[in-house]
Amino acid sequence: MLGEIEQLLNVQRVDQTLHDASSHVDRLRAHRQQLEERIDRERASVSALADRLRQMEIESHSKNLEVDNLDMNIRGYQKRLDEGIISFKEMEDLRTKIDLEKARISQLEDEALDGMESLEGARADLSSARDELGGREDALRAQIAEVDRQIEAALAHVAAVAAEREGHLVAAPAYLLAQYSALRSKFPNPIATLDHGTCSGCKLRVSGNTAERVRGGMGIVTCEHCSRILYLSSD
Repeated sequence: MLGEIEQLLNVQRVDQTLHDASSHVDRLRAHRQQLEERIDRERASVSALADRLRQMEIESHSKNLEVDNLDMNIRGYQKRLDEGIISFKEMEDLRTKIDLEKARISQLEDEALDGMESLEGARADLSSARDELGGREDALRAQIAEVDRQIEAALAHVAAVAAEREGHLVAAPAYLLAQYSALRSKFPNPIATLDHGTCSGCKLRVSGNTAERVRGGMGIVTCEHCSRILYLSSD
């Protein structure tokens, strides 16, 4: 095998390692983001329970105010009945209003009893959810810390591989590196083996002349189909 080919193979091997290492870092970061989003969802779930409880308390307070207002109205109507000089029609109207508002008060009081049970249940649910959130968030934060450790180690590996790549670049001829880089922009494997007359990159059979030049080590030979640089495997 030509020395230049060996140098390019070293660059290609390191580039693949660098690509894999960088992809690993991306996956770790995506996983970390998923853990952060899960914490946000857990918090949002508890926040929704708190919002629901506040809304129930507002509705309960509103009903209590309505009962107070209705009771005040009834007292006013009754006072007019007891003390005022009014017509028979007005008396009937006031009695009707009193009956209607007493019925509304009875309905509201029944709803208040049901609401108290619902409020107690909502408070218990919120308290339990808050207690559980603490434990779940601690566990998720521990996972995030471990992922951060893995990211740090993976980035150190990327840096080491990148440094190794620089060493190989120094050893390879500039014109070959330019050819390699152009091919690398198209294929992950710009350097391909010739297997039984076939380019292992594009899987197409090359001409007899190309195959002979590769076998004879006649300089840098490329596949006429995909332009990959060809070499014979030493295996």
